[in-house]
Amino acid sequence: MISSTDESFIIQLNIHLNQALYLSNLSVPRIIDASQKAKLFCSYEIGNRTLNSVKWYKDGQEFFRYSPLTPPTTNWFPVKGVTIADGSSHCNQFICNVELEKLNVHSSGSYRCEVSGDAPEFKLIDKTANMTVGVLPKFDPFINGLQHTYRYGDLIMLNCSSEWSNPSATLTWYINNKTAPLTTIQPQINEITRSTDGFLLYASNLQLRLHIDDPRFIAKSEVFELKCVADIMGLASVRRESKITATILALQDTTSHKQRLMGQSSTSGGDSLLRLAFIADASSSVRCLIYALIMTMSVSLWQTGCWS
Repeated sequence: MISSTDESFIIQLNIHLNQALYLSNLSVPRIIDASQKAKLFCSYEIGNRTLNSVKWYKDGQEFFRYSPLTPPTTNWFPVKGVTIADGSSHCNQFICNVELEKLNVHSSGSYRCEVSGDAPEFKLIDKTANMTVGVLPKFDPFINGLQHTYRYGDLIMLNCSSEWSNPSATLTWYINNKTAPLTTIQPQINEITRSTDGFLLYASNLQLRLHIDDPRFIAKSEVFELKCVADIMGLASVRRESKITATILALQDTTSHKQRLMGQSSTSGGDSLLRLAFIADASSSVRCLIYALIMTMSVSLWQTGCWS
């Protein structure tokens, strides 16, 4: 059962919602490649008001207007770096979306959607979002310097290089999904060049120097995952990464391997000495026979000259 107080509250709330004018959503790409088209979305609620206009601005300059009460209902205004794609605008009582093409170095900036109600208040609401236009990497960072296996006491030296981009990429090394210690990282080097379309392009290089001296590698071999991540503005949508694996042989495995090799060599030498001693103790005829058999020579015993 609803009390009179509750009914009064609901009525007042409905009146407020019907009279409300607010901008519910503004969607502008935070970063976009110059080769793409930028889609700008603006949605709003006008309640029981009449929509007077919706305007789009870049850095304070109006470049698009939708005014349903005043023909023509859509208007475009020249602003540097802004080109509206033909037939891309779509506006009504609830939304006003536009699409920008031919993006260039001047297209980055602050984009604002402004909605205004009609008389008598002509109330204004707006929201602003920044967009960065650049040249985004199309490939993962390149890692070089890897060996297939390492041993306790070795030094791992790897270089990670990012593709040319704008904004510049920030490189980070990870060891088994953990950020590599600062002591293993050399300062990042950035190179700069200029592209033909006016963008400054940057290439980054980061070196990992990891000395394998952790005590755990004395007794246990391990496979490492080494990863280099190229971040731009911290956005997951433009993140690039490369992974490689390296096998670290344990110290005892390396020592045992050497000992096995030395043991085989020693055993082989001992067997040879034993055979030679046996031959020395045999009679002349038997000695020649054994020698012929050991050498597996494909000649007859008469050719040895032992039984002349």
